[in-house]
Amino acid sequence: MNFLILCAGLIFGYLIAAFCSGGREGKQGRFKSLTFKTKNYIIHLHHWFIAIIGLAILLSFNFYNNLIYGLLIGAIVQGLTYKDFYRIVYRR
Repeated sequence: MNFLILCAGLIFGYLIAAFCSGGREGKQGRFKSLTFKTKNYIIHLHHWFIAIIGLAILLSFNFYNNLIYGLLIGAIVQGLTYKDFYRIVYRR
């Protein structure tokens, strides 16, 4: 039963992230991207990166919920499908 909940969360996490994200690299999704601008650089916190941070925080507090973990992992997997997933810091 726990495995099924994890899988359901994974599927829904992937679908929610795909629905909310831009259709392809460089396209704005339904929500504004979380970016920080400095004089020379732009730091773009992709949704998959934010989901990893959330997962790490939950693990550090020994919190475990199959549905939430599935949602986060699904968002991570979906975010890693973009060709520019690795571009977090780049020049203006």
